[in-house]
Amino acid sequence: MKMGDGGGRAAGWRWRSALAAAALVWTAASQAAVPVPAVEGPIRSDLAAAGNNRTFFGTDLDLAARGYVEEEFFYSGQANRYDATVAGGIGARPSASPTANVLDGGHAYKTRMVVRRPADAARFNGKVIVEWMNATSNYDVEALWFRIHEFVLREGYAWVGITAQSGPITNATLGLKAFSPARYGTLDLTAAGRFTSGDPLSYDVYAQGLKAVRSATVMGPLAPRVQQVVAAGVSQSAGRLSVYLNAIHPRDEKLADAALLYIGGEKLRTDLNLPVLKLLSETEYTAPASANEINVIQPDTERIRVWSMAGTSHSDWASFAVRYALLQRDQPSAPLRDSCALPSRSRIPDRYVISAAIDWLGKWAAGTAVPPSSPTIALQADGTTVQRDARGNALGGIRLAPFAVPVALDSGYNEVPAGSTGLCFLNGTHVPFDSATLAALYPTPADYQQKFRAAAAGNVAQGYVLQADADEMVREAEVSLYGRGLDCGPLCANFAQFPIQPSTGLLRDHVRFLYVRDAEPLLRSIDAASLSVARGYSAAEAREKTAQFSQGAKWLQRLQEQLAAYRADGRLTDGQAALLSGYAGTLVDALAAQGADPASVQLDESVVETLYGGGGGGGCSSIGARGVFDPTLSLLAALAGLVLVRRARAG
Repeated sequence: MKMGDGGGRAAGWRWRSALAAAALVWTAASQAAVPVPAVEGPIRSDLAAAGNNRTFFGTDLDLAARGYVEEEFFYSGQANRYDATVAGGIGARPSASPTANVLDGGHAYKTRMVVRRPADAARFNGKVIVEWMNATSNYDVEALWFRIHEFVLREGYAWVGITAQSGPITNATLGLKAFSPARYGTLDLTAAGRFTSGDPLSYDVYAQGLKAVRSATVMGPLAPRVQQVVAAGVSQSAGRLSVYLNAIHPRDEKLADAALLYIGGEKLRTDLNLPVLKLLSETEYTAPASANEINVIQPDTERIRVWSMAGTSHSDWASFAVRYALLQRDQPSAPLRDSCALPSRSRIPDRYVISAAIDWLGKWAAGTAVPPSSPTIALQADGTTVQRDARGNALGGIRLAPFAVPVALDSGYNEVPAGSTGLCFLNGTHVPFDSATLAALYPTPADYQQKFRAAAAGNVAQGYVLQADADEMVREAEVSLYGRGLDCGPLCANFAQFPIQPSTGLLRDHVRFLYVRDAEPLLRSIDAASLSVARGYSAAEAREKTAQFSQGAKWLQRLQEQLAAYRADGRLTDGQAALLSGYAGTLVDALAAQGADPASVQLDESVVETLYGGGGGGGCSSIGARGVFDPTLSLLAALAGLVLVRRARAG
């Protein structure tokens, strides 16, 4: 039987599910029907409109090129207030909320939802991800969308983001009403000021949003093809969603077919009528009590999975970087850097595991396959301290290829500087290994890439990464500098954030996370700059150092020209182009301070060929479909994945 493909376990699950469904028939009449809210829209959005009369955080990704549209709707109705409560922080309560009781009803509300969906119904895969948007920052954070937008667009999902809490509407400086009084002035989740704290209406507001997705006009031509609705929440909103799943959803008609709780949520009831996957970063093992899930972790059941990802951080780098231009456009007062005691934000790409989790949830809800279990992150005898290797990286857990073949300390742990306050404990740490360590681990590019491909193949075989995402990881490894014996240096290395530490590595991430149409020329220029800068830092003679730094600056100037052309033909927005070109200019200035003179050199195209040409890197990009690595190695990786999963299930 193919590992994780369902097989006998799926058949048994379907049989037991059928019995459970039959047993629940008699309760259907007692479950409350959720009303269809009144829907307005789509509400016209124009970036040039006066008074910010546009969709807040309207995406700057090129949706049209991917066959997608973005629409905003307002919806309103009457909501109940329940006796359900939510724990603070990420809602990590070690007990499951019981079924809630209605305290009172008839509370008028009005809120919004943002829909990003295929324009053509033929592109739609029938599945809608409905995200309870995160309210921690007092403005709507599309925390899941920022992580998985490429997966959504690639696979044909629809994504819906719901404003279910009042803070992102009413905050005096950051809220929607402050952003655009004309557009958002009538939104209200407080029952005209009656409920100014606790968001007691949020559960019904979210439920009626689910109902609108299933029953109203918000899905446009996709409406007849909606087959599954996946409820999702991240961090604080995962805490809210977990209470909804435990306390509200069981008493109402079934509106969600599956649920994802990412980096948060209370313990789950074992009698839920839908599959739920809770996905934890390493931070949920290292954070203070308000954000620690160790005491909440529960055994897997037929409808519950808990996955843990070693080396990842609660607040990740990719979802932070991808919103820079949006923050500058819609929330210019928001900081674009972390002020933490350690270089912050793990670079381990948790988004790939999230995508696999959502893919499994669809199959699980359909009864066609059951997701694998996950090994937990290893703890010391005290049950609270993470076990680590000699370099500080955690043991156990899901180990993505960039972590299994490490080039840095990547941890879920960080802390605030002495005398400060804040949420740095959520941000994790990323500290690149020094050149000597990297040279000892990976003496050649081929050595690094072979190990990386095997680890990525193992991720796919274990069921934690989709093939397309593994291919993407491998492509990144193939054009990296690892194994070349170079000192990347501070203007090349990837750590911290750009305002703190400008580098070509960080600039590359900012471009890559936008998934710009036909982005390879941009990435080639940045990679050529990185290689030149690393050669400059590694050069023994001052003349060679200056020449290489000059070459790096020259490639960055080429990048600026390319960015201008991409903006002119609509592949970048004004904000994206300005941000990226500004960062490139900062690097040119920093290299000039090191003696670089880009006017003194011609572009050396062989720099690109070194990374993207044949031999040693860049030529092949698929770890499965095109036979890049030895078949024996592939088989061993698959067998290793099978052993890990069987051990996890046995445990």
